[in-house]
Amino acid sequence: MLDGDGQEHTRDTEEDKSLMREIAGDSITLLKNQDAVLPLQAHKLKKIAIVGGNAKAFVYSGGGSAALKPSYFVSPYEGIVNALPKGVQVAYSEGARGQFFILRFVGT
Repeated sequence: MLDGDGQEHTRDTEEDKSLMREIAGDSITLLKNQDAVLPLQAHKLKKIAIVGGNAKAFVYSGGGSAALKPSYFVSPYEGIVNALPKGVQVAYSEGARGQFFILRFVGT
C-alpha cells in the first residue's frame, strides 16, 4: 500500500490475514469429490505425495503494477506439510514441468 510517500508499506494485521485466508478459501473450486474423500482427515493419513514444481514455488503475483511484496509467504508445499500431524510421511517430486501441483494421499 502506498501512503503518499512513494514507499510500499504492509499493514500485516491479524484482521487482514483472516480476510485474505477467507478470500483464498472462497476462491478454491472443487471439481469432484469422489467417494467423499474431502475434507481430508489428517489424523487418518499415513503418507502423502505432493507432485508439481509449483507446490514449492514462490509465485504470489504478476509483474509491473500487479507486483506485490508480501511480508511473508508460505508455499502450498509448506502449508500442507505444516498442517499435517507428526508422523505423516511426505514424498515430493517435481513431476513433469507444468503449471499445477497435485496432492495425493494414502489413508488408513
